[in-house]
Amino acid sequence: MFALDGRINREVFWLSNLLCLALTVPLAMAVPIIVVDAETAEIRPGNPAAMFAFAALMWIQVALAVKRLHDRGVTGWASVLLAIPFISLLVFFIIGVVPGEKGPNMYGPGPNQRGRA
Repeated sequence: MFALDGRINREVFWLSNLLCLALTVPLAMAVPIIVVDAETAEIRPGNPAAMFAFAALMWIQVALAVKRLHDRGVTGWASVLLAIPFISLLVFFIIGVVPGEKGPNMYGPGPNQRGRA
C-alpha cells in the first residue's frame, strides 16, 4: 500500500480509502495533531505520534491515487490535482469510478492479471 508503482482496480481503491477513513476519524477524534489554547488562542503542535500516523495515512492515500491513475494509463504526477481544493473531490471520484485499461499497460499488468501467463 505504500509503493507508488503498479496498478489497482476500483474495488481495491474504494475499500482501501474506506479503511483509511475508518482509521483517520477515530484517530482525529482521540488524538489532536494541533492544540489551541482557549485562553491565549495559541496554536501548538499536538501529539507527534498522531502527526506520524496522519502522515502515513496521507501517504497511503497518495499511493492509492497514483496506482489508480496508473491503471488508467495516466502518470502518477496527475495526483497533484488532489491537492487543489474543489478540484480534488472531482478528481478523486473520477479516478475511483472510471474503469481502468484492459490488459497490461506501461505501468504493469492489469490488476487482476498478476501471475497469469
